Amino acid sequence: MNKLTGSALLLIAGFAGSAHSQVFISGSSDANYNTQYQGASAATFATSFGFSVGTGANDLKVSTGTWADPTGFLLGTVSTLNGQASGTTTNKLDYSYYTYGASAASANARDYAWLQNYSGGGSTNPANDTPWWGTIWNLGGQANKAVVFPIVDHGPLPQEALEYTVYLTNNPNSTNLADWHLAVLDQVYLQGWESDATALADGYTTVWRLQDNSTFQYVSVRSVGSQAFAPAYGDENEIDAVGGLTASNQGVLAPPVPEPETYAMLMAGLGVMGVVARRRKQKAS
Repeated sequence: MNKLTGSALLLIAGFAGSAHSQVFISGSSDANYNTQYQGASAATFATSFGFSVGTGANDLKVSTGTWADPTGFLLGTVSTLNGQASGTTTNKLDYSYYTYGASAASANARDYAWLQNYSGGGSTNPANDTPWWGTIWNLGGQANKAVVFPIVDHGPLPQEALEYTVYLTNNPNSTNLADWHLAVLDQVYLQGWESDATALADGYTTVWRLQDNSTFQYVSVRSVGSQAFAPAYGDENEIDAVGGLTASNQGVLAPPVPEPETYAMLMAGLGVMGVVARRRKQKAS
C-alpha cells in the first residue's frame, strides 16, 4: 500500500469512527429490558414514565452500560451561576458529601464536585418552566444535544437521579420562554459515567435532544421543571458537569462526517490517486 492511499484510508477511518456508538436496549424482548440500576430499568422508563423504549429516532435509548466520550466531546463551562450551593461527594458508593458556597468551578469537570440549583417547586407544564433561573453552561460550540452528568446525594431512587429539565438557547440572558428550546430525554446510561461497582453517586448520565436539527451554544439545567421524574422529590438538583453533542452524537469539536455522496466521491478519488501512485512507482523502478 502506498503512503498516500494509506494516509487517506486512515482519514476515512477517522470519519467513520468519529460518531459515538453504544448498545441500547432494543425493546421489551431484550434480555436487559428489566435489568435495574439505582431503582430503574428500561421497563421502568416505559411503564412508569411513559417512554417508548427502543433504538428508533424517537425512542428513548437506554443502556445498561456507562457513558463514553465521543470524538471531539467538550465539557461546557458555567456562564451564569444560578446555583445556591456547591458540594463534593466524599464516598461514591454511599452518596455521602459535604457542602460549601456556590462555585462555578464545581460544575466544569467530572470530578464529583457539583453545583446545586433550587427551583422553589416544579410543574409538569412546560409553559411554567423558567430556564433562565437554571444554571447555564456555554457548550463551546453549536450543539443539538446536551449531556448531563448529575450527582445523587440521597434517595428516593430513581426520582433523585433525574430531577431537572434541560433547555438550549443562543440567548442565555433572555427571560422570554420563546427564546429557549425544550430538550427531550433521548439517551440514558443507567450506570452513569463510571461502573456501579465503582460509583453510585454518578446516577444516570443522560442525553437530551432537540426535536429538529437546530443548534444552540448554551444549555440551562433547571432543578425540577416539566421534564423531571414524577412525582418530583425535593426542589433541588446536583450537577457535576454538562457537555454538548451534535445531532449525529459527535462532540461539538469533532470533524464533520461527510455526506454519503461526498464519501463516495472521496473513495473514487482515492482510487484514482492510488492508480497514479502505482504508475509512478512502476516508472521509477
